[in-house]
Amino acid sequence: MKHQRRTPSHLPYKRKGKKKHKDKHKDSINIALAGNPNVGKSVIFNQLTGLSQTIGNWPGKTVEKMEGKLDFLGYHFNIVDLPGIYSLSTFTLEEIVSREFIISEDVDLIINVIDATNLERNLFFTFQLLELNVPIILAMNQMDILHKRNIDLDFKKLEKIFKLPVLPVVAVHGLGVHQLLEKAIEMVKYRHTHLNYENSEYEIPDLSVILSFGKEVEDKINDLIKGISADRKSVVNSHYPPRFLAIKLLEDDEEINKIFENHESTSDIIQLADSFRKELEEIHGEDISTVISSEIYNNINKIVEQVLIIQSEKQTKKITLADKLDHLTTHSIWGYVILILVILGIYIFTFSIGDFLGGLLDEEYGIWSESIYSLYGENLLGVKILWDGGVGGLIGAVGGVLVYVIPFFLIIEILQDSGYLPRAAFLMDRVMHTVGVHGKSIIPMILGFGCNVPACAGCRIMETEREKKISIVLTSLVPCAATMTVVMGLVGRYLGLSWVLFLFIINFSVILIIGRILNKTMPGTCTELIMEMHEYRMPNYNVIFKQTWLRSKEFVFKALPIIIILGITLEILLIFNALEPVNRILSPISVIWLGLPMAVGIFLIYGILRKELTLVLLALFAENLGLTLVELLTPIQMITFSLVTMLYIPCFATVIIIAKQTNWKYALQISFLEISLAIIIGGIVNWGFILFLNL
Repeated sequence: MKHQRRTPSHLPYKRKGKKKHKDKHKDSINIALAGNPNVGKSVIFNQLTGLSQTIGNWPGKTVEKMEGKLDFLGYHFNIVDLPGIYSLSTFTLEEIVSREFIISEDVDLIINVIDATNLERNLFFTFQLLELNVPIILAMNQMDILHKRNIDLDFKKLEKIFKLPVLPVVAVHGLGVHQLLEKAIEMVKYRHTHLNYENSEYEIPDLSVILSFGKEVEDKINDLIKGISADRKSVVNSHYPPRFLAIKLLEDDEEINKIFENHESTSDIIQLADSFRKELEEIHGEDISTVISSEIYNNINKIVEQVLIIQSEKQTKKITLADKLDHLTTHSIWGYVILILVILGIYIFTFSIGDFLGGLLDEEYGIWSESIYSLYGENLLGVKILWDGGVGGLIGAVGGVLVYVIPFFLIIEILQDSGYLPRAAFLMDRVMHTVGVHGKSIIPMILGFGCNVPACAGCRIMETEREKKISIVLTSLVPCAATMTVVMGLVGRYLGLSWVLFLFIINFSVILIIGRILNKTMPGTCTELIMEMHEYRMPNYNVIFKQTWLRSKEFVFKALPIIIILGITLEILLIFNALEPVNRILSPISVIWLGLPMAVGIFLIYGILRKELTLVLLALFAENLGLTLVELLTPIQMITFSLVTMLYIPCFATVIIIAKQTNWKYALQISFLEISLAIIIGGIVNWGFILFLNL
């Protein structure tokens, strides 16, 4: 492939001389996987790295970072799976993080994963990547689905147009995945040994040859490039090429504006860009982002027409089983019926397995405990701390949470890989907009009825930090199975289902009100739901199992140790009777405001470890006094106790997961909010019954 030579020395900014990490091996290659959401990036990532993966956050950010390593053909690969994004704008934190990483010194090569069944949308992001002048391999994924539609791509023509390697991939079956690494090795080896190459397929292409805007836009871009290039200091420090900077200045990109605002000599460029923007918007009658996007899509449409090969027009119109499923699951009536059945199925599947395994574990723990007590005595200090506190905390975390977390993530991965999950989000989008989030959040919220831990962890599927935070708050307010045990075991058993309904009305009213308040007060707006709804397909269980473990191991290695420590700490406090004074401290709230017996204060604290413990301990307390629960508590006390239990923080494990998804400050803010709500609303209900109903 022949094209104009553009060696690194000709670029206004320089990637050639960038410094490598001191600990980077000479045969190490750093690759970033970039692309739209749901195009198969994570599948390729899992196929390449297997279990050699780590999950963390970008430094100083709350955006999740996926990294993996592998050795291949004598080279050590460090691979980063970037967040799925649709553009390199700065509307979301994911876009900012991805853009900064792509042009950083940590990347040798970008593999741009493209959904071959939706070229128009995916190539928009490709063109933005090309503007950054970085080495790229285009991976055309889901070629199997394209072939089923009797459509193919002209790969030679694609490579000729983009002057980049373009490879076919079927990620779910691992086809073409290792060829990506082979091509990456070729590109990196060539660049290391041919610094003064003239013409090569491995050279960074000249974007102006591939993409040119209309004359008015191109003239403004070129004028801005001249002004930008005049101040070489700001350009070199930015790491961005001048053409990219010029386009982003026209689009009024906040992050790019900051680069020039920090230099007095370049302040005129921002003013010039502002005047150009207004002029172009007047000419076209649209905002500048729409103008530039339209120009890009015009180029994309021309390319798609050249490379798309339709093998049989008649066969492509044949209605397949996948088409019928798609129509049925997005239907205005049947779609919601199927959604309800799917959610019920998730609930039954998750908690049937969880209850069965948790029950077995609790039973075994009881047998083990009897053996330990018979050998060492039940009151031995070491037994209480290490066995009751440490092992008991571990068994509680595994048998009460982990056995639900793993089945939940397994079924969610199956639904995601098969293609159903985006359709469920589509159905609920309009409803969820009323509380400031879009349709995706309905899945973790409903699953919160089972367990808030995996439900809050599932909020990571939200695109923006704002929507993720709102979803976490709302999900944490959903009454989990443990809370349901308390409500049904106390109010449902002794007062009837009508009072249970009363409690649920209050609970869901709080969720609705809090959602609307957060929607109004949190900076930003709810984004529209933009999701790729790929064709239904058989899930790849090898990928699903790997992804399930990847999601679950964060709880295993991060949350479990904290829960064990908390269990030991709580047991020590009990041994030394350190919690008894807490009842006196809490009595103005628990006794005077909430109208509960003084001992209930400690039981509510126990509920932070596991909610059902509040009812268990309450029953034991009554038994020790020779009373029944009906004799111990009045009807209003039962209602108040259950309501407070429903509204205050779910459990320590949930708080830990919230902190991992956001940060500890936000987790503590949510905890304070929910405890305050529980106390305020519980007190209002208590005194409302006393003053107005004389109960």
